[in-house]
Amino acid sequence: MPSVIVAWKGSCRDAKIRKRLLGHLHRLASQSDGYLQLNQPERPAFLNLVNERREQGLRARANVETVDRSLAATVLISSFISASPSALVSSARAAGLTVIDRQEGNHAPLIAVDKVRLSGLDFKLFDPRGIYPAEDRMSFVFLECPEHPFLDGRLVEIAATEDCPAGEGEVLPAASAYLVSPSIHLRYYLEDWTDCLFSWVKFFFIGDFWWQRWEEMQGYEDYRAVFKTIQEERGGETAEAATFDAVLGTFTQHAEHWIDEVEGWARSEQG
Repeated sequence: MPSVIVAWKGSCRDAKIRKRLLGHLHRLASQSDGYLQLNQPERPAFLNLVNERREQGLRARANVETVDRSLAATVLISSFISASPSALVSSARAAGLTVIDRQEGNHAPLIAVDKVRLSGLDFKLFDPRGIYPAEDRMSFVFLECPEHPFLDGRLVEIAATEDCPAGEGEVLPAASAYLVSPSIHLRYYLEDWTDCLFSWVKFFFIGDFWWQRWEEMQGYEDYRAVFKTIQEERGGETAEAATFDAVLGTFTQHAEHWIDEVEGWARSEQG
């Protein structure tokens, strides 16, 4: 099976709910950072070569970035941050915002705003193979734009301005930031686990949370039934914490398994 880009979208305007969610996710980010700092396995030569080639020219970033900043200059927002991009564009036009249509259909129209606040968390997800540098991060950064409710509270990923995709010959206006739909590149490792994590986010925190792996919201109905049963038996806050403990524990199991796999490949290469 080929690799897959997992994308997610959603909105939460309640600061208390966002804070509670981010408190849990910081634990995941810290666990991932711990592996990145201490448990990098010995890799076979072919993986080292892949990593070296793909890391060339990439900007250095911290493994865990806590975001809390305001922008008071032009910000370009991809309409793909919504599961219904055309509806978001219609709302932006109705609000009198500038919408930049694209020359190529696979590039989302951009919505320009002049003042936003960004808050949340962006972190590198540990993968002992390290095969997708710069595509291996999880963003749970919220766009705060209360004067435009159709944008306020939406999840975004902050891209470097130079990474703003443009069609051939297309010139985009200068911007202080480019905000896109969060996504991560996976191959075999943690694919099913993302369904569990995102189901947990949707059930306990963000009702309109949406993601796509191979299918839209894959596995959610099964996870929802489990979460609902635990919630009814143990109460909301206890169920929320206990099920996230399980999500975190499963992440650890996958990480440890793949560390062993990669080290096994390295030993085999050495004979």
